[in-house]
Amino acid sequence: MKNLRLEQKLGDIVSEYPGAARKFNEYGIDYCCHGNRSLIEALSDIDVNNNEFINSLNKDYNDFLNSNEVYVDWRKEDPRDLMNHIVEVHHNFTFNILKELDELILKVTRVHYKHAPEQLLVVHKLFGELKIDLEEHLTKEENDLFPMIAEYVETKDLKTRDKIFEYIGIIESEHRGAGHILQDLYRETNGYKLPDWACTSFKLVYMKLQELEKDLYVHIHKENSILFEMI
Repeated sequence: MKNLRLEQKLGDIVSEYPGAARKFNEYGIDYCCHGNRSLIEALSDIDVNNNEFINSLNKDYNDFLNSNEVYVDWRKEDPRDLMNHIVEVHHNFTFNILKELDELILKVTRVHYKHAPEQLLVVHKLFGELKIDLEEHLTKEENDLFPMIAEYVETKDLKTRDKIFEYIGIIESEHRGAGHILQDLYRETNGYKLPDWACTSFKLVYMKLQELEKDLYVHIHKENSILFEMI
């Protein structure tokens, strides 16, 4: 029987057992932008019994191990393969869902403005900021950071490595910025609680915002706690 430990970093736990992300999300534990925190530190912020939490997590972990479910431990793979995976899976998903949400949120704001004008305008503005930030962020990763990392993997040039470290600082700051906007969206929507008058499009907005949030947390985790640690 293998066990995860309270002293382990959040990012390491999710790398070892991806299913932990679901439990962390359930309790509002930020494993992506704060992946360097230990689990016991994170649990100190919420009202939960530490032993019960880790025992439940380890039960899920061992059920996962015994299921023979196949998953990729990206810590053991080539950084270039991980970058390709991030672009093909997470970047493409993000670009597509941002486009869908852009149209949906504008539609809902116009149709239901009289129901909740302040809330709808704030959500529209926050999403607009998130969309611009993410589109620029992903474009910089694909055209600047990832090619630099690929070059370093090939050449081991220390000057390139120094440039990467400098750029990673910028990227991680942008990750935190996106995380803050997601938290603001969660708060402004009352935890994505649907109002009685919500139409199908409104429900779709909340559903897709949650899909974006969940994928972005995994996406940022793979960069902060795995890819950047490889350099």
